Amino acid sequence: MINPEDIKHKSITRFLRGGLCILLFVILYSNAHPQAEREKPLLKYSSWAVMQLLPSPVFFEDKGIANSGTEFGFEWQVTPLSYTFKPNKYLNHFSALLIKPVKKFTGSAELFFTPQYALSSFDYSKAQRYMYNTGARVYFPLAQGGEYLSFSLGAGYYSQKNEFNSKMDGIMYEAGIYSVFGMFGLKFAYKQNAISKYNIGFYLKYY
Repeated sequence: MINPEDIKHKSITRFLRGGLCILLFVILYSNAHPQAEREKPLLKYSSWAVMQLLPSPVFFEDKGIANSGTEFGFEWQVTPLSYTFKPNKYLNHFSALLIKPVKKFTGSAELFFTPQYALSSFDYSKAQRYMYNTGARVYFPLAQGGEYLSFSLGAGYYSQKNEFNSKMDGIMYEAGIYSVFGMFGLKFAYKQNAISKYNIGFYLKYY
């Protein structure tokens, strides 16, 4: 025999659970919009700066007179200035340092600075572990306005030193292909007359 008190108790329990779920949903929903409206620039830029400390992996050529090999290391992607070819009405043509993917990969030109560091010593070429590239780069959208696929060409200046601290510098060229809204890519660079001429790396950009 069904007890009316049990039915009443279950109904009240279900009502309270449903009310609690609705209340929780309203609280979360109401908090989401004020947070977006009260965006704090200091928190935004400081968190972005911390994310930029995470490097992208890269492989360096280590070629000597008799032997050759490959060294693994990291590089950091720094963009001092960018110019977007076709921004929408809410965005400016120019950006500095923090470049939104929609401005970069839909078609843009930028200045770049790329510090690089090899984790192991160059046994054959005798290059020092630290080096850098700097120059200009142009992005071309290939699919879905560059969000799915884009391509870049760049050129500039490289600087290296050998184990005797003699400086080696000159012209460098690079090409890259990017996907997943510009967060992942593959880059190739060639450095004229360098002691470590080639490097290929995975482009990882955190926004």
